[in-house]
Amino acid sequence: MFKFKKLFLNVLSIGIFSAGSSATAQDNLILLGTKGGPSLYSSKSLPQSSALVINKDVYVIDAGYGASYRLLEAKVPLKNIKAIFITHLHSDHILDYPALLMNSWLSSLDHEIKVYGPKGTKEMTDNLLKAYNVDIKLRYEDEGREPLSNFLKVYEFDEGDVYKDENVTVTAKRVPHKPFKMGEAFAFKFDTAKQQKIVFSGDTNYYPPFAKFAQHADILVHEVAHADGIDRLAKRMGYGPSFRDAVIAHHITPQDVGKTATNAKVKQLVLSHIVPVGDPDLTDDVWKKDVGAFYQGEITVGKDGMIIPLK
Repeated sequence: MFKFKKLFLNVLSIGIFSAGSSATAQDNLILLGTKGGPSLYSSKSLPQSSALVINKDVYVIDAGYGASYRLLEAKVPLKNIKAIFITHLHSDHILDYPALLMNSWLSSLDHEIKVYGPKGTKEMTDNLLKAYNVDIKLRYEDEGREPLSNFLKVYEFDEGDVYKDENVTVTAKRVPHKPFKMGEAFAFKFDTAKQQKIVFSGDTNYYPPFAKFAQHADILVHEVAHADGIDRLAKRMGYGPSFRDAVIAHHITPQDVGKTATNAKVKQLVLSHIVPVGDPDLTDDVWKKDVGAFYQGEITVGKDGMIIPLK
């Protein structure tokens, strides 16, 4: 059995889950996937997905490929998923959505999972149920299970309060993320019953109103894209300048992330949805230096498997 590993970044202890660790012992933020973009090159960094575990209830924020597997690595039971929040419908944020639904259903799920996403989420879910209909029907006819649809409730929302229970209140904020129209991509804010505030930027450009939304967050999980790294990525993949320009236009630079965190007065900034990952020139020190030129608070460069305790 592997021992529980810890990284000490500044004054905060951050765990990387292992086969013997569990993320359900206390309230945690878990970075399931920290890679930006849908392409797959290594299992070390999978597309964007995060989870909050509060009183053993699991709130999944985006469902990039591998989210189910990462939760199992963290010893988080899939049957504990209480709600799923989708920032937008790019594939790197939703490819594991059907797996989360099917795997939780087949893992002794005994309650309704509430799903919150932008316009199109209901249609996507209906089509997924149709795609897996043969398996679903056989299992409730042959095994006596209730149909998966009995365990799902899907809500499409706009800006404002979207969810509340005994653990959290969740608020959504429109953010700009081309080529989506305004109102098709969102950030989320989780205000916990223990007076913690955790904010997820989703994919966004630099957007000053977002800083007001994230004011005094205990943790801000923010996407980031490095122009020089994207340029090198485009060349390695054989893509032209239009690819580079599009990716940069759709996302936010380290410098602007730093400005956002400073204007929002956040306590800790966690970088995720990192574009690109795996570039040897983009070390953690480089990310911290570029962001830190505009933000003097605590910076964590996200890695798949990080478990960040909620204080």
